[in-house]
Amino acid sequence: MIAGETELREHIVCVDDEEGILTALRQQLSARFGAECDIAVAKNAHDALELIEDLQHDGEEVAVVIADQIMPGMKGVELLEEVHRRSPRTVKVLLTGQAGLDAVVYAINRAGLDQYIPKPWDEPDLRLTIQSLLSRFRLEREREGLLAELQSKNAELAALNSSLEEKVAARTRELEGLNTRLVELAITDGLTGLYNHRHFRERLTLELERSNRTNLPLSVLMIDVDSFKLYNDRHGHLAGDNALRGVAKILQHGRRANDVVARYGGEEFAIVLVDVGSAAAKEVAERIVANVAEFPFEFGASQPLGKLTISAGVATAPADGVDAATVLASADRALFEAKSVGRNTVCVAGR
Repeated sequence: MIAGETELREHIVCVDDEEGILTALRQQLSARFGAECDIAVAKNAHDALELIEDLQHDGEEVAVVIADQIMPGMKGVELLEEVHRRSPRTVKVLLTGQAGLDAVVYAINRAGLDQYIPKPWDEPDLRLTIQSLLSRFRLEREREGLLAELQSKNAELAALNSSLEEKVAARTRELEGLNTRLVELAITDGLTGLYNHRHFRERLTLELERSNRTNLPLSVLMIDVDSFKLYNDRHGHLAGDNALRGVAKILQHGRRANDVVARYGGEEFAIVLVDVGSAAAKEVAERIVANVAEFPFEFGASQPLGKLTISAGVATAPADGVDAATVLASADRALFEAKSVGRNTVCVAGR
């Protein structure tokens, strides 16, 4: 949050003409997000728009709107289109068991739909989805605030003259801090919130240089979601994106502060384990593979192994290479071996 900015309490608005659905949404979302958000409900689109208008009039943040498609009067897609017109940054979620592909495509194109959740939903999946969408909403809000303040500071600098050198220096230091934060945002993968590929390669190179100087080991895990193209083809890219966010969450769980967890590209992830040898790295990889296999991903039962799984390859410096290209190639070969022997497993380079 920008220094001096007043923190606003965010609101999640649920809209459905069925009382039971609203009660379930309020209970499930309140249990997870009640400490940080207000959960509001409306039984139709008209009431929802009035509620949103009142909140915005009071300066409140409407972070997420979850709307059922089939409602009397204005349909859910039409409501979300109006919300998008009034507040493009607000996250829009379509909740329905009856909307066809045409309605979803229309919502994406006209209403800026962020997520489609079918009825009945899985509660852990609902929580994970809303948490991811809230994180993205907050990241975008912070990005806009930083850019706005950066533009404001640049305008101030343009108006200063040479007699205000001390003030210019102070403003410059502020700008450097803002630019540092923007750089942090630039190294983050927008879908998963992990580090992106470019930052992973930069950090791997730096950590390998340190490993070579100190003679301490460094391990790399290359991870790939098994049969992910099949998952996307069967269930669509919205479900695929949600699965990738879930895998990313599991990869981040329990990591140490100096470990580097990144989305390498597509359905591939990579982890740098600093000062960790081959045996310990294999144990970490096996734990991650098991955690993913145990997680109840939506549509996981339709996968070839009866669940959504990952495979992992492990390589360790200096035994498997002393530079980034060589270590990654070793880890990638180990990952290919894990895929070849049946997936949902871990293979270690050189074994």
